[in-house]
Amino acid sequence: MTTTTLQAKDEAPARAAPRAPLRNLLLLQLGVLVFLLSNAALAFGFRAAAAASILIGCAHGAFLLFSFRPKQNSLLAAPIDAKTLAACLALAVALLLLGGETHLFYANLDWLVRDAVLADLTREGFPLFYRYEGQDYLLRAPLGMYLLPAMIGHYAGLVGAHIAMLAQNALLLGVCLYVVVKLAGVRAAPFLALFILFSGLDIAPQLLRNGLDLSDHLEWWNSSIQYSSHVTQLFWVPNHALPGWWAALLLLLLARGEINLSIVAILFAASLLWSPLAAVGAAPLIGFCALRLGPALFSSRNIAAVMAGLAFLPVALYLTIDAESVKHGWLVALPGFALLYPAFILVEIPHVAILVAARDAIAKSDRALIGAAVVVLLALPFYYFGPNNDLAMRASMPALFVLAFAFVRIAVATPRDGGILASAISIIVIVSATTPGMEIKRALVAPAFAISDCDLLTGWRKTDPQNFPTNYLARLEKVPAWLGAATNARLEIEQRSCWPGHPHLPDSRK
Repeated sequence: MTTTTLQAKDEAPARAAPRAPLRNLLLLQLGVLVFLLSNAALAFGFRAAAAASILIGCAHGAFLLFSFRPKQNSLLAAPIDAKTLAACLALAVALLLLGGETHLFYANLDWLVRDAVLADLTREGFPLFYRYEGQDYLLRAPLGMYLLPAMIGHYAGLVGAHIAMLAQNALLLGVCLYVVVKLAGVRAAPFLALFILFSGLDIAPQLLRNGLDLSDHLEWWNSSIQYSSHVTQLFWVPNHALPGWWAALLLLLLARGEINLSIVAILFAASLLWSPLAAVGAAPLIGFCALRLGPALFSSRNIAAVMAGLAFLPVALYLTIDAESVKHGWLVALPGFALLYPAFILVEIPHVAILVAARDAIAKSDRALIGAAVVVLLALPFYYFGPNNDLAMRASMPALFVLAFAFVRIAVATPRDGGILASAISIIVIVSATTPGMEIKRALVAPAFAISDCDLLTGWRKTDPQNFPTNYLARLEKVPAWLGAATNARLEIEQRSCWPGHPHLPDSRK
């Protein structure tokens, strides 16, 4: 046998060695990267200095993200469970389609303005300017969910933009569900079902107030505060829910020692463009976890992440342009608040009582974070911000995610033995399921309507003409010079059809 033959035999096993399996960390990195890329897309609408700052922040954040190495034998170091991931992605697509994305099913009223924003960005790019009654405005809004789909839609058309949005959001939701079910460590199917159906007991005050004459949206049983169910969040405001859920997911991973604070800091900075209110809700939880780190808080990676986060300052300044025009104030001054507050807490988060009763079943690593989440939920009702008190609805999302994670883990792990704890859990699960059930029913029963390319002002006038969209538009004279010159055309109200046949817009053909 020749030397060459022997060498070939020795090398054969090396060539045949299987590739290393893809790790769960990769999924986490891809999700955070989506938030970073959204900011990079926005940067090209700013002048050079602001754009460079944002792009440097994105590049620095991406470097920290992809240079992270998980601990051996940790969840993130484990190979991807392809079957569970596929199931979570399929569930994500189904939920988002039912929620109105691509308009295959009925899309809730919030999608009318969302259609307009995506259409305007697809057509015109960013920045966007409008003219109404002689006043010029800049589109100043959390545009994170729209920017990457709009860039694709610029070449693939408006329908392509909607399909791209579905793909983007399904990736974020599917990966989030996959990681959280793996983190829970209980049976996947019941955990996912109960987690998606998580809600308050909204049906109870509705029955007391209206009897059997119920509306199809149960959560406004009072006119001042709402903690939205998970299905409501996904169907009405995925642009807020997805960054809020990802912030909570990373905090749970941080509590378990799976990641370090730098990853959470990167997501926090990048998620501002998606939902500053969800970021506001995550901020006290992040601060609480940071303080618990002690001297480790000042590690080189954490300091580097803070520096990267500061580079996103132009995004934060953009989101606050002319923001004082948004309705805000203390809700505690509302007549009857002393009665409303305890009723609201009892209806919306009775799950806390289960956590107290079954506290020994909560992982020690999770307890402090869960306690902080409950404190946030108890505090949010005292102040309002936004036309419909968006602060309570959006800032509550990270804390509600943490609460749902803890409650559902206990619910799945508790034997159905007829005991008091099991019975209480069953009552909460069954009664609360009516809220998401009504949302799903509407999606299946109400007629679908076509995607619209009407602009934002036109969509606003057709849906909510009584309230000017100050949460979307900033007066042009308030725009700082670093943003960029207002050279783009001004969009104005159009006199044409937008959503013909829409069940809640009798004038949609006008």
